[in-house]
Amino acid sequence: MQDFGEIVYLDLQKTGSTFVNKFLNETCNLPLVKEIKHGRICESYNPNVFYFITIRHPLSQYSSLYRYGIDARGGLYNRLKRLGKDTLYQEDTKSFNQWLRFLLDEKNNHLLGEDYEKIPVDYNIGFLSFRYLMLSLASPLESLLQCCHLKNPVEQACQKSIVNKVIKNEELNKGLLQLVYDIKPEFFDQTKAKYFIEHAEKINTSNTKDVFSSEIESDVLDLLMKKERILMDFY
Repeated sequence: MQDFGEIVYLDLQKTGSTFVNKFLNETCNLPLVKEIKHGRICESYNPNVFYFITIRHPLSQYSSLYRYGIDARGGLYNRLKRLGKDTLYQEDTKSFNQWLRFLLDEKNNHLLGEDYEKIPVDYNIGFLSFRYLMLSLASPLESLLQCCHLKNPVEQACQKSIVNKVIKNEELNKGLLQLVYDIKPEFFDQTKAKYFIEHAEKINTSNTKDVFSSEIESDVLDLLMKKERILMDFY
């Protein structure tokens, strides 16, 4: 989370967030008030502030997360390594499907960390959608649990989203320039923004080639689509 007082970026993991962090640091005219990596909005929520978030297609995002783990990087990889589950990370498509089944299996929710185990299993939220909700809601755990007695509690909670703008990773440059030129031009140096987009290189990427997302097994894909329905609604 990057808080510039009047505009806040909600930095969802593996959606180009490191790129956006750098973009904001170099182009935003507002002073940085607070920065907490992947931080949640709780007491600091202000309805008068503009909140935006980046997302990514869940299959591509899972593939990126897996490749990051193959490189022995990332919080999820380190948690699974401590549990002796790092053997799930192998550079082949069969292992990717096994890893993805493991993450999508509700019996393993308590192993993934980040408070994922606190969400009722019958909510049927995938890990990536959970991460999205933890950033897109104010006081997210409370907001989710307050809806537990309602019909379709997750959908009800989503209606409380604080997000004013969603930018897809697949259209990241376009979305950032739209933010700078059309949505909040008063907050940015447009010349710097244009230069940054034209000259910046990709950062914080995996060294492992992506061959996994095109080789997902049909039953795993079906499960992913169901559990990551919140994110899939954007695609």
